[in-house]
Amino acid sequence: METLYKVLLLGSLMLMIIALVQRLSARTAFPEATLLALTGITLGLSYATLSTLWPAIDLFDPLLSASLPAEIYLWIFLPPLLFQAALSVDVREMVPDAAPILLLAVVAVFVATGMVGLSIWLLGAAALPVGLLLGAVIATTDPSAVIAIFRNVGAPPRLIRLVEGESLLNDAAAIAIVSVLLASLTDHVATTALQVAGMLALSLGGGLILGAIVGRIGAEALALIGNDGKAQIAITLSLPYPTYLLGESFGVSGVVAVVAAGLVLNGLGRTRTSPANWEYLQLLWVQIASVAGAMVFLLAMLQVPKMLEGMTLAWLPLLVTIILATLLARLLVLFGFLPLLNRLKLSTPISASYKLAITWGGLRGAVTLVLALGVAEQTALSADIRHFVAILATGFVLFSLLVNGTSLQAVIRKLKLDQLNPYDKALQQQAIHLSTIEVESAVQRTAQNFNIAPSITDDVIAKFRRDMAIETAPFALDQALPERDRMAIALVTLAVRERDLIPRYGNGVTSIHNLDTMMRASGRTIDAARSEGRLGYNRETRKITSHTRWIKLCTFLHQHMRIRWPLTRLLSNRFELLICHRAVLEELHHYTTQRLTPLFGQRMAELLDEVLNIRISAVDQAIRETEAKFGRHAYQLEQRMLRLYALRRSAESMEEMVKDRLISQQVFDDIQRGLHRIWHKATDRPSLSGHDYEHSPKHSPKHSPKPPHKFTDKPSGNSHSLPNVTPPDKQPQKDNE
Repeated sequence: METLYKVLLLGSLMLMIIALVQRLSARTAFPEATLLALTGITLGLSYATLSTLWPAIDLFDPLLSASLPAEIYLWIFLPPLLFQAALSVDVREMVPDAAPILLLAVVAVFVATGMVGLSIWLLGAAALPVGLLLGAVIATTDPSAVIAIFRNVGAPPRLIRLVEGESLLNDAAAIAIVSVLLASLTDHVATTALQVAGMLALSLGGGLILGAIVGRIGAEALALIGNDGKAQIAITLSLPYPTYLLGESFGVSGVVAVVAAGLVLNGLGRTRTSPANWEYLQLLWVQIASVAGAMVFLLAMLQVPKMLEGMTLAWLPLLVTIILATLLARLLVLFGFLPLLNRLKLSTPISASYKLAITWGGLRGAVTLVLALGVAEQTALSADIRHFVAILATGFVLFSLLVNGTSLQAVIRKLKLDQLNPYDKALQQQAIHLSTIEVESAVQRTAQNFNIAPSITDDVIAKFRRDMAIETAPFALDQALPERDRMAIALVTLAVRERDLIPRYGNGVTSIHNLDTMMRASGRTIDAARSEGRLGYNRETRKITSHTRWIKLCTFLHQHMRIRWPLTRLLSNRFELLICHRAVLEELHHYTTQRLTPLFGQRMAELLDEVLNIRISAVDQAIRETEAKFGRHAYQLEQRMLRLYALRRSAESMEEMVKDRLISQQVFDDIQRGLHRIWHKATDRPSLSGHDYEHSPKHSPKHSPKPPHKFTDKPSGNSHSLPNVTPPDKQPQKDNE
């Protein structure tokens, strides 16, 4: 009980220290990882001194006890850190840079391990296996240190993606190499390079397969639960630790398994939960990862004084050697191997400035320290080997954080990577200009409400204009880039917005299959627009309305074999997809008018409207064809979707009444239960009868119960422009409490 008391007290104390460090980092722009390192070392030294003077002080003993295995830090803190990173990255943005990311995350780890091992061996400081073990320990960049610092220094998006992808995946390679080398050293069994490669392939590949399976199961669990935000968050919280432990128990990489599970859930989760719940889930995981990263950093740094016992100036040449070896290894990979990817057309060129920033930004941190602690606790190794690895790994981490970490911002500025290109500068000034207009209008309205004198209002607005004048140069979007490039950027923006709108039409209104189809289509559209501009954008969007290859087979089964369910499913999916796609296009029209016109200009907005009108016409034509062939069934599907909208509007109306205290919560809950039953009945799709399909010329569209719609380009006049529909029994504000 006393130990539990101390652990709880220490946990609270650690959280308070982390909060103070994070606040200090935000106010001073000093890297949080470096501040945590200094704080941890200071606490460790202070406690060591106090415990020597007053042996009765034993508050930190549960954390610094030698009986606490180093692996516990990885078990507790690494899974949520990696899971959150995988859950939040934009996988599609990383796809074009997959080759250089894998090069940095896997090949660079092997190169760094080899160069450090050879350097130590050539100097005669240790045997080659020991040098390789040290190289593997210090080869991994720390995600909690790297990503935060690169974001804070204002690095370009592509540079952030490269270091983020590297730090997300290279832990697995480093941990796998350390495990293999430790097994070889402790078991005294000779291991060939081929055996090592086979073990690593099994570890990484097995972890990838396990993680993909777990991620898929988790995604289906989200869909099965429904739009219950609290339950969905609980599902995601339950995934990282079992995935990690299962991977380790199966002999595969738990780290890779956790990352793979997070990436799969990232790709599928958006269509299996509401946008509000997905956003809250992301925020919660960011907070969990922030605390976990800071905690493991602080706890690892508390061990630094113990790890450095016995270090003298005689160790300095060895420390300088491994620092130079790791820098040369990164330079070799970036300037030697990376150009090969360009020649093979596996990657677009990466500038020398990016390569230098990545070289200097390869920060090490808590993961390296934890691996060094694990080596130090391997009693099967000789004391000299454990001491050797512990001292040099710890010294390398301190150099990385105190030298690389504090100077990284200056390096970024020296390489001019924090400067915007001409187009981004013009876009920035345009955004500031539009924001200033909106703010000035809001300030004037507020001043009138508070009856503040116009002279004061004018003075505040004038000061605000001066504060927001980041640059005085005039902005000209049409001069910053040619129209073709501006069109490509605008189309990418439009396609990204389309992808963000799609999840609003889930929760029973359309099937998860349709949502996934639309999300995949929008992803391909983004890639095509980015690489080929308007031509690629139009090519991919035409595929959305094209007929499926299964339509003829399903129609044959329906007409000649009386097997109706394949055609029923295909028709329902296609019709729902077309209707929801039509609604998304109408929202994109509104988005273009409200947001893109002021930002990109009237000329570009007209071109975007033209593109959207062509798409809407194609969707309208496909809907009319479907209604003509499947008149009554199409009518029933439209009726179902409109009924769902009516139920949702009813629920929203009741929610407003509760907020205004017109009805009690008890009355609302009773109504909500009734709406819940009606909603689930309304989500059932109508079945296709034998008379629904107009399979011969004698059946004319005029016999359809409902004639085809005459669509307009205005949202208010379009019966297919559905609003954001979610089940009436789900209340995002309650789910997110």
